[in-house]
Amino acid sequence: EQPPKDKYNAISDNVDEEGNYKINKYKLNFSPDIVYGNAAFSTFYGVQGTTMMAFSDMLGDHQILFLTNLLLDLKNSDYVFAYYYLPNLIDYGIQGYHSARFLYLYDQDNNLSLYRFRTYGIGGSASYPLDKFNRIEGSLTWMNLLRENLEYTTSPNQTRSLILPSLSYVHDNTLWGYTSPNNGSRYTVNAIISPKLGSNALDFQTYTFDYRAYTKFWRDYVFVSRFAGGGSFGKNAQKFFIGGTEGWINREFENNELPIHNVEDYAFLSPVLPLRGYNYNIKNGTKFGLVNLELRYPFIRYLVTGGLPIAFQNITGATFLDIGSSWTKDNTYKAFTKDKNGNTITQDLLFGTGFGVRLFIFGLPLKIDVAWSYDLNGFSLPKYY
Repeated sequence: EQPPKDKYNAISDNVDEEGNYKINKYKLNFSPDIVYGNAAFSTFYGVQGTTMMAFSDMLGDHQILFLTNLLLDLKNSDYVFAYYYLPNLIDYGIQGYHSARFLYLYDQDNNLSLYRFRTYGIGGSASYPLDKFNRIEGSLTWMNLLRENLEYTTSPNQTRSLILPSLSYVHDNTLWGYTSPNNGSRYTVNAIISPKLGSNALDFQTYTFDYRAYTKFWRDYVFVSRFAGGGSFGKNAQKFFIGGTEGWINREFENNELPIHNVEDYAFLSPVLPLRGYNYNIKNGTKFGLVNLELRYPFIRYLVTGGLPIAFQNITGATFLDIGSSWTKDNTYKAFTKDKNGNTITQDLLFGTGFGVRLFIFGLPLKIDVAWSYDLNGFSLPKYY
C-alpha cells in the first residue's frame, strides 16, 4: 500500500509512461552567493570601503564577481568585473579592472605634489591542473598606466600601455592548522614578460620562485623554511624592496620613502617580505634573495584576563631568523665589508632575528613580533611589529 501523499508537496508529471524519471536539460540560472559592503583599514592607504557581489549557478560552473569602492567619480574609484568558466578540466577567466591611488611625490622642480596613479585594463587567465596538488597557470593582460599631477595640471602626464603574458607552475599539498599551514610544502615558479610593443611599452622579463616547507613534530610544533629569489632583466627591469613585514601597522620606511618615481615604479615595485629587524625598503634592486626560518609552537592554550571578561586561546609563539638581500648589478654586490676598526660586518647581506606571538582578538588575526638586526658585530635596538 502506497503512503498517503502530502497534498501540499505532491510531485506530479515527473515520470514517463514507463515509470522512468524524466530527464530535463540543465538550465543556467545565476543566484547571488555574496552581496555585502565592508569597511577596512589599510596600513598603506588608510580607511577604505568596498562593495562586493558574487553570483554563480547551482553547479558552480560559472562565476561572476563585481567589486567596487566608488569615490567621487570613475577616475578616482576602484572597480573590478570578472567572469570564470569552470565546468571543464581547464578553468578560464576574464577580468576587467580600474584602480586609482594617490601619492605625494617630488616633481622635477623639487616641489611636493599630489599625484594620482591610475591602472586599468582587461585580461584573460587559464588554470590547468596536472593533479590534485600541481597546476599550471597562465594569463595575458592588456594594462594601461597613467600618472597625473593634481596640483600642477600643466605638468605632462606619464602614460604606459603594456601587453603582459605570464606563466606559473604551482604546487601546494599543505595542511592548515589554526592560523597557518602546519604540514606539507608549497612552491611557485613564475615568469612575467613585457615585450616592447609601441613607444609607451616597457621592456622587461621577470622570473621569481618561492618555496615553503612545513615540518610538523611533537604534535603541535612546526618548523617552517622558506627560500625565495628572482630577478628582473631588460631596459625597464622592475624593482624589489626588502625589509619589514606584511601588514605592519606601526610601519617605518627607510629614509621615509619608497622608490616610487615613475608610473612603472608604482605598478611593478614588489615587496619581498618578511625581513624583520629592518624598516621597509632597507634595500632595493632588480634582484633579490630571501631565506626565512621559523619555529612555531603553542605559547598559551587558554588565558582569561582578570579585569575584563576577555578570553584568549590558542596563542601561537614563533622564533625566527630572516636572511635577505636585494641588489641591481652583480659586480657591485658585496655581502660583507670592514668597519673602521677592521671588523667584518654585513653590507648587502642582511640578518634579522626575533620572536613573537599570533592570536585572534574578537575574531581578528593579530601578529606581534619583536626583532633585532644583526651585523656580525652586534645586535641593533629592538624593532616592534
